[in-house]
Amino acid sequence: MDHLTYLEQNRALWNHWASLHPQSAFYNNASFIEHQQSLHSIERDVLPNLKDKSVLHLQCHFGQDTISLATLGATRVVGLDFSPEAIRQAEKLNTACGTQVTFVESDVLQILPHLENTFDVVFASYGVVGWHPSAKAWMDAAFAYLKPGGSLVLVDFHPVLWILDEEFKEIKYPYFNTGVIIEDRAGSYAAPEADQMVNYTWNHSISDLILPIVDHPERSLTFFGESDWSPYALFEHTEKAPGQFQIKGKEGFFPLVYAIRARKEPFENV
Repeated sequence: MDHLTYLEQNRALWNHWASLHPQSAFYNNASFIEHQQSLHSIERDVLPNLKDKSVLHLQCHFGQDTISLATLGATRVVGLDFSPEAIRQAEKLNTACGTQVTFVESDVLQILPHLENTFDVVFASYGVVGWHPSAKAWMDAAFAYLKPGGSLVLVDFHPVLWILDEEFKEIKYPYFNTGVIIEDRAGSYAAPEADQMVNYTWNHSISDLILPIVDHPERSLTFFGESDWSPYALFEHTEKAPGQFQIKGKEGFFPLVYAIRARKEPFENV
């Protein structure tokens, strides 16, 4: 599939969603502006100490997690997203919170030269890599932004979850990346009133995500973990503990979230 075709279709989708999500109960912006923290324990436990660090948040949407990173002590935080509407909404939220986060509109795979080798931490979470046809290309872009010695932190829904149907009950899609998955449906995870639109996604196996790290001489995997719960109740669920959601009837059967922390090795160590 032509890169620009899926990119522009997905950009239109996320522009529409970004116009609705800040008003949604799912994101609860009023509460966020008051508390300025949306990160869950599953992400915070993988992040390094951010005090006096520079952080880039990839695919930041309208900025709640980006602003949350700034409240953890980072001195410079940049959020990057390909949706101009998401960036517009993020800047509004930044003003409402009184924070000093910078938001940049760009496709994550189009590496911005002035930001290369700049950040101590690159962070991304939830519904990230699957919007791109190549996990390796996504990893290469993420590492390009890191300083030598810096860390990539990626927390996302486990690829096992994406083989299930929309009700999370039956196997519908292949685990491996066998090509684009095209869906045409109304509603989003946060806004059921969203228009019916086409989106393009790809499934990536765990090996698709790990091999671009461990097969590269300038990268090392420092943490990998899997969780049998999700911080988001996107399915008919039970709670393992408050805020730890599992698929009802499939509790503990398979992982719902994975977490990766990887290091860009200093040149002298390579």
